[in-house]
Amino acid sequence: MKPFGTYEASTQIKKKIQWCHHLPANWFGKQIAQLLRKQVLSEITGPLDLQFDQVKLRCHLKDNVSERGFVFMPWRWDAIERQVMLDVLPPDGVFVDIGANVGIYSAIATTQLNRLGAVLAIEPNPPVFERLKFNLQSTRDGLSEQPRIETIQSGISDKAGNFQLFLDDANLGASSLLGGEKQQRSIDVSCHTLLDVIESQKLSRVDVIKCDIEGAEDRALIPFLMEAPHHLLPHCFIFENNQEQWQGDLLEVLNERNYLQTHQTRLNYIYQLRQPIRFTSKVKKIKNVVPAVT
Repeated sequence: MKPFGTYEASTQIKKKIQWCHHLPANWFGKQIAQLLRKQVLSEITGPLDLQFDQVKLRCHLKDNVSERGFVFMPWRWDAIERQVMLDVLPPDGVFVDIGANVGIYSAIATTQLNRLGAVLAIEPNPPVFERLKFNLQSTRDGLSEQPRIETIQSGISDKAGNFQLFLDDANLGASSLLGGEKQQRSIDVSCHTLLDVIESQKLSRVDVIKCDIEGAEDRALIPFLMEAPHHLLPHCFIFENNQEQWQGDLLEVLNERNYLQTHQTRLNYIYQLRQPIRFTSKVKKIKNVVPAVT
């Protein structure tokens, strides 16, 4: 791929994105952000290289909802989840990202870790995986403290093997092992269990696991929770709420392994082990930690 900065945004587009980042986190802010987003999307024909503090992303805004959400409404896109991740992830910690998409969570985690820390980002969709690798390498290259980065092109399920990944070409982040009405085509991908992947990377600890795999969260996490040794259990799980698609009772298994639900946001659950870290900041305060585009 061409180096970061090749697709630098124009000054006008940067100003519009900057404006989005300073909008109020309410109905009015959402309406203005949607208007500015529409204007930017009409002006671009390809990717944009955008930097948010130390996070460097080559953003493809027309085929990925997550990228549009983070760029234009960061105060709405998983703001609490990202803040909790930063609160509980120590500088020498390990962050595991299941369904990493293009690596927004992983890139943010990378900027918080020192050379003893590690990020393990897992994504099965080939074109998305290439974007993930580029974003994490670009972000890491600019850091004085460079943690270990591992990217694995694989799905995570309850057993190893080859599975069909059903694709959503309009929103690459919505591709799923479960299929659905929007997914018109599929590809073969290899899958592994989470415990096998973690052990293959010789990780001695895990601090935070984020899991967003479009309804297959129970298949990925329940076997790990039932089989993992205690020292590999993370302090914190952040995962998408897709209960209507789960076949197993993931929440009950978390309770049995001594996890507590500390947050339920618009889309996600956050569970923490033992003594939970309470995060009570209001949305206005959450906005203060959202990086501004430069």
